[in-house]
Amino acid sequence: MMNRRQFLKSCALAAGASALTGCIDAQPQSAAAQNIRPNIIYILADDMGYGDIQAYNPKSTIPTPRLNRLAKDGMRFTDAHSGSAVCTPTRYGVLTGRYCWRTRLKSGVLGGSSPHLIDPDRLTVAKIMKQAGYHTACIGKWHLGMDLPTQKGTKNKIDYSKPIQNGPLVNGFDTFYGGTASLDMPPYVFVANDRFTQPATERFPGDGFPAYSRHGDIAPGFDHSKALDQLTDKVVGYIEERAASKQPFFLYFPLTAPHKPCLPEERYRGRSGIGPYGDFVIQVDDVVGRIDRTLEK
Repeated sequence: MMNRRQFLKSCALAAGASALTGCIDAQPQSAAAQNIRPNIIYILADDMGYGDIQAYNPKSTIPTPRLNRLAKDGMRFTDAHSGSAVCTPTRYGVLTGRYCWRTRLKSGVLGGSSPHLIDPDRLTVAKIMKQAGYHTACIGKWHLGMDLPTQKGTKNKIDYSKPIQNGPLVNGFDTFYGGTASLDMPPYVFVANDRFTQPATERFPGDGFPAYSRHGDIAPGFDHSKALDQLTDKVVGYIEERAASKQPFFLYFPLTAPHKPCLPEERYRGRSGIGPYGDFVIQVDDVVGRIDRTLEK
């Protein structure tokens, strides 16, 4: 496997309607000659603006030292194009390589309880990586639909005790932990592989700007502001676990931030001086730094 310096040199940073951080092999011929299969981590920062990162916009007042370092030590893309600037079509294109509107979805995004969008027989990046011998994981925001079980005799009342069909596992991921969609869309409960981690037995009333979360089912103790920390804990744990294996891994980490609800963890509030969104971007930068430190370790 690559050491830290090799890893950083193989990183590519791109930003557009959504900011993307992906790790790729910058020297494929050399890597092939040495039979190196680098671990690959792909981070998607949800709804993050191109100009928020100082490496792309020196006038940005939001400190992003970890992303700046990744850009400096790796590769930057400065001519980016996207078929859509919103959640579902963006990640559909990322995972399938297809034009994002070649599905039943012709505009907008899916909801938190929407059925699956990716055809189970369709080739995905995760399936390609599995064919190449990689262990594959998705941790974070899915937002591509999955078929949630419903209670008998109802059409849309979720049965939290039954398995979920046609989610990330069907699309090539060995493991999944995260949410069905954005944190402003119920149900507000985490999913582990194809099961809910707990029943969402309470009712979230919804909120207005700037938090903006829709009303719906919520699991007891679920805290929107702590979700990103909890997901990052899972990512760190996954990397540490896979470090003991000789099998390379592909980790897809679609963040819940800085997409609404704009609720950075308490320790970040007020740090940017420009409001909750700037604070949330600082937290995103820290997430990247924490992953980098874990890789170095």
